[in-house]
Parts: sequence; structure tokens; C-alpha cells
Amino acid sequence: MKLWMELTTESSPSPSRITGQGTFSGEDNLTEFTYDAAVEGQQVSFDAVMSEDAWYFRYPQFAAQMPEGKEWVKLDGFPGQDDLSSPGVGNPDESLGMLRANGDVQKLGQAKIGRVQTTRYRVTMSPEGIVRSLRDQGKDELAEELEGAGSQITGPVHAEVFITPSGLLRRMRTVTTVVTDGKAVTTEMRADLFDYGIHPDIQIPDDSQVLELDPEQMEALGQAS
Repeated sequence: MKLWMELTTESSPSPSRITGQGTFSGEDNLTEFTYDAAVEGQQVSFDAVMSEDAWYFRYPQFAAQMPEGKEWVKLDGFPGQDDLSSPGVGNPDESLGMLRANGDVQKLGQAKIGRVQTTRYRVTMSPEGIVRSLRDQGKDELAEELEGAGSQITGPVHAEVFITPSGLLRRMRTVTTVVTDGKAVTTEMRADLFDYGIHPDIQIPDDSQVLELDPEQMEALGQAS
């Protein structure tokens, strides 16, 4: 996969941009990514390995704050983390299933992604439809997080998908606005998927190299850096 994201807020004069590339293994629901981000004028690079149980990150800029021998930070305890691990990164089947179940779909014609011919569709989903879909999939914790007072999707979620004649997802674009703590954050994302059928060898970092933190401790580590 190749990923491009841009986040804009009402208070920030310039958007934050994130690019990345990696692989997803449907056999064991593991994802491996390398990211580059420009946040508030600063360049940040990091590696990520995500499983259904935990997320692992390696930040070169945090190296001086890490205990000796530790290279990775393990994060656990996010609401709905087990639900977000694979679909949130790009599980094609689950992503398309949610769109089909809850979206108002328009067919926009043919388009080439690289050398591959695809059919382009536009999908518009309501926040209520997304929450309903999550509950139908048994992802109640994530649905409650989206409905909670701290974070709320405002307005419809717009998506475009590009599907091959054999039904494979080649590209997805989404635009979403979420209000968190009274501030609106708009996220535009594009993910390109290719090389279907490979068997990536994704390894979870060894415990000896891992520093385990909860989200609050991770935030404190970033402030200390």
C-alpha cells in the first residue's frame, strides 16, 4: 500500500501531511508501514507494526529518551484498537463492505490506476450509517467512541473507490471532518493498493526491544522530546 494523508484544522495556518508505504497481511491481520510526516513545520519519520492486540512504533527522534536496548514503543489501550488495526489501515474486504452497506453509491466511469483499468465509484455515508455499520459488525467499543462527547464526525463522509473488473480495490479516497474537544479536524486520505497475492513476512518486535506505554505516557514522551 501507499498512503497519503492531509490534516487541516481551523487554528493551524498550514496542513499536516503524512505519507507512507507498507504491506498488509490478510493471513494474520498484521500491517507494517514506514511513515514520513510534516507536522507544524517539523519533519517526523517513524516505522509502525500493527496487530489486532497492540501497535508498535519506532521513532528516531525519541531515541535519546528510550531506555538502553529499547527501539520500539508498544501502545495498548486505545478505545477500539483491536477493531482499528486492520480495517483502519486498509483491509480491502472490510472497507468495501462498509461502503456497500451504508453508502449512497454513484458510478463515475472508467479510470486507470497505473496500468490497471478500474471502475470509479463515489460513496457518501452519514455518521449515523458508519456507527450503525460498526455495531452490525460487533464493533461496539469503536462505535461508542465515535458517538462520544470527545470526538464526533460532522457532516457526511465522502469516499471514492476504484475497483478492478475482478473486484479488487486499487484506490480509496476519503474526506472526513471530526470535532475533537471543540476543534474541527478535516482529514483527506488516499490509499493505493497493489501486489495482491504476495505473502509479506511481517514480524512483531521482540519483547527485549520494546518499551510498553499507554497513550498518556506516549504523549508525555513526545512532549519531553
